Amino acid sequence: MSEKKKGKETEKWNEVNGGVSREILEAFLDSETDGYAILQLNKSEEVQDLRFMSYDAFERQGQTPEINFYDTLYAGQLTTQVQDPTMICESLFVKFNTDRPEDFTGHSLSVSDVIALKRQQEVNYYFVDSFGFKELPGFNSGRNPLRGIEDVMEQNDNQLDGVINNLPETTVSEKEAKTSVLDKLKVPAEESHKKAKSLCPEMDR
Repeated sequence: MSEKKKGKETEKWNEVNGGVSREILEAFLDSETDGYAILQLNKSEEVQDLRFMSYDAFERQGQTPEINFYDTLYAGQLTTQVQDPTMICESLFVKFNTDRPEDFTGHSLSVSDVIALKRQQEVNYYFVDSFGFKELPGFNSGRNPLRGIEDVMEQNDNQLDGVINNLPETTVSEKEAKTSVLDKLKVPAEESHKKAKSLCPEMDR
């Protein structure tokens, strides 16, 4: 990509930074350049108790970080040649604690925040944990990954609780089928027992 085009992409981010979360995220996702975005928990009541919590603490609350919990507060261009996502996240962590951009409206980067990295048109999300960064597969898929197993096992998914419950009831036909199979297995066993007795008449007495 030409320097002129990169400059236009940067200008687009500069226009939206400090503005509406949705617009910042859209500019980040639509960009043709490598970039990053900073997401922090929004101000809704349902996530207030999760602010500054570690990933393990999220799980203990029966929660998983989801994009609808977050506001996108800043996006910028990635100019580093470093490939290791952990090193990139560490560099951004330092930047947003010691040299925050003037148009960044959030708090210093901290636990429970999320860093989005876009490289070669692939976006990955990393949770800022108590120690290091945890990748969040499916963070922006619109679907909580914990729901997968429950969807397969449960009759409905009206409550995401991490527990396999709410299983479908066994129908009458299924119960009859199971009973029929057990009866068929039981009959040969009884007949073989009778034959064994007839072979040893002394034991029948």
